[in-house]
Amino acid sequence: MEPVKLQDGATPANDSRDLSVGEGAAAPRRSRKRRLGMFAACFVAYLAVLEGFLAVPQFNDIVQIRPASALGPVLGLFFGLPGIFGCATANLVSDILHEGATPFMLAGYFMIQIMYNGLPRWVWYLVNAKSPRPYPRFDSASKTALYMGLVLVDSACVNLAVYLFVGAPPESGPSFAARGLNNVWMLLYIGLPLLYALERSPLMPNPPRWIHVPYRNIKKANLTQRFVIWFVIASALLMLLVSVLVIAFASGDEEGFQTVVHTMFHEAAILIVPIFLPMFAFLHILERRFTRPIEVLALDQQTFIERMESDVEQGRRDMRIAVDERGTKPRYEIAELYESTNKMRRDMVGFIERLYSVTAERQRTATELDVARQIQMSAVPHDFDSLTERFALDIAGFMRPAREVGGDFYDVFEVGERGVAFVIGDVSGKGVPAALFMMRAQSLLRQYLLETDDLGTAFTLANRQLCERNDAMLFVTAFACVVDTATGEVRYANAGHNPPALKQNGKLGYLACRPGLVLGAMDVVKYREGSFMCSPGDGLLLYTDGVSEAANAAEELYGEERLLETLARIDASGGEGAHVVSDVQASDVAAAASAAAASSAQTAVNSLAASVDAFAGEAPQADDITMLAFRWNLPVQRLTLPADDAELDSLFAFLEPLCEGEGRTPKMMAQMMLVCEEVFVNICHYGFPDGQLRLPVDIEAAVDERAGCLHLVFSDQGIAYDPLSHNAKKVDPTDEQRKGGLGILLMRKYMDDLRYTRADGRNILRMTKRFV
Repeated sequence: MEPVKLQDGATPANDSRDLSVGEGAAAPRRSRKRRLGMFAACFVAYLAVLEGFLAVPQFNDIVQIRPASALGPVLGLFFGLPGIFGCATANLVSDILHEGATPFMLAGYFMIQIMYNGLPRWVWYLVNAKSPRPYPRFDSASKTALYMGLVLVDSACVNLAVYLFVGAPPESGPSFAARGLNNVWMLLYIGLPLLYALERSPLMPNPPRWIHVPYRNIKKANLTQRFVIWFVIASALLMLLVSVLVIAFASGDEEGFQTVVHTMFHEAAILIVPIFLPMFAFLHILERRFTRPIEVLALDQQTFIERMESDVEQGRRDMRIAVDERGTKPRYEIAELYESTNKMRRDMVGFIERLYSVTAERQRTATELDVARQIQMSAVPHDFDSLTERFALDIAGFMRPAREVGGDFYDVFEVGERGVAFVIGDVSGKGVPAALFMMRAQSLLRQYLLETDDLGTAFTLANRQLCERNDAMLFVTAFACVVDTATGEVRYANAGHNPPALKQNGKLGYLACRPGLVLGAMDVVKYREGSFMCSPGDGLLLYTDGVSEAANAAEELYGEERLLETLARIDASGGEGAHVVSDVQASDVAAAASAAAASSAQTAVNSLAASVDAFAGEAPQADDITMLAFRWNLPVQRLTLPADDAELDSLFAFLEPLCEGEGRTPKMMAQMMLVCEEVFVNICHYGFPDGQLRLPVDIEAAVDERAGCLHLVFSDQGIAYDPLSHNAKKVDPTDEQRKGGLGILLMRKYMDDLRYTRADGRNILRMTKRFV
């Protein structure tokens, strides 16, 4: 019994899988069912073809033309024992129906049919036992010649066996010869196309037990196979046409018809030498010099890339086209194709080696850049908790380089006992040179800002250092400011940087500051310091041009106007605003603190970065994006009163809770109450001349427990008047004009810091009282 082939071509004996009891029981059942199916299919096909031609007297009684003669050996060659015994059994059934022979004769015919069906199979697989392609496939002239030889031998053997078994007299020799030639032609003209069709079907062949090569269902025919099939089909059609013509003009009696057919058989046998032998010679030359070299080249090209990668990694450089075991002898243009392909491969190997080298270098560089990125990101501060807790500042930073490393930077550090410095910069260019210059600029600015009280001087000294040995002609724009957390004074210097966005007195805008020249351009430039006052709740956003000049796919810029609008929306959505307080409750202070915290600096920075990303869309980031924001984050209590000195009791009720706490004495409370009374009364009496609409007065108060300071801001929309510009002296009671007097003396005596500004039609007076 034949072994059952598995899907990968291995026999059950070679299958190393550990089958369970269920699998071991199911596998034989599937095998037997498959063999029975093959047996039945071969039996039906053979019997149908055989009986169909036996029904035609001219093809049976006279000349015995039987196309079924091609089915047994072909199906046996492909399907194994099911095909051999299926066709032999069908032939036995036909003999029983038509021959009327004895059981002994039927048994003899059955054994001869088994030999006829099985001989080509066993000889084929014995010859191809060690071949890497042992299955029946006419992809070469040698396999086609082997099949033709098996056809002749098989036909001769079966005729000899029948002759010896039947014991026919010598005069029956021509009939045996005709039967043998019939077998040859049928195996040639029907067997070859049938095997070609079976090879392209989803069916799998059953090889003998000694064949262990997995079967590959290759549906694509090579040049040799196509030539053989078309040649056989053309020859068969020609033979059929000649046969029809000869039979049509033959005499009507059976003897004449038989003579004509026998003559055709013998003439066709004679023509085998001038037809098929030249065909095999031509196929051999064509295959050896043209088709086989092309096939070898095509097969080698399919695995060339995979082999090349492994060979290059292992240092092998020989990438010439591999020659199979049968050898190839390309000639003419094919030889030139081989040479050009081998040259291309050598060049490709060299290119791949260079590519490997470049890739390895890029990987090393990428690793170094990754480390450089980590160093650069660690050079800028990210944790501001200590500053937030000590100085009541809300701080946030954001930096995203456009490449692995960038030229932007920011820095936050303490200056003195109550100052905090904020620095941001943008170096010209990108990549590693800009990053190195950035590190140098950052360290110099920090050094001089710590050593020098004046920011202009610090920028001037840093600029001189950056101009030295600046062969790369790089420069950096920078903005730095120092916040006095006790008084709210902000001192700043600008070196060609974007003006920061300022939130002051509840309004958003850009800080009006002189841009100055960039650092690192000219060593003779001197920078100047500027200053402004901020109240609790005010803040500053420093940013680089990567924010305002971010572009979308349509090359539109984000712009400073859109930036300011975005900040306004963020601030409004955060819930911060000037809440009017009509009575003094502790919960009002907590509510104000909560509202301020809702719109934190980190929220503003993150929301602005998200807005820039949404605007840019799919457009690549062209420049580094860096932002640094802070807000003086003291809880602010606000009160709005009519400009009427009858509201003094409400003012005192507002101030009284602020004077309670550690370090605040009744004397301090009395002094502050007196100063605030003078300021409010002066606004009510002199801020709104007769006929002018009396508008409300806004009072803001914030306590900085850490710094031991009380901050007060009086804001009114009266006539412009700077009380600090007045030379304090005793006031003449008969002088009705507002020239200042006792109130100004009290402010300067009892308050530690006084500042006045006129902004948006309002008088803004800031006062600071220390209680520690």
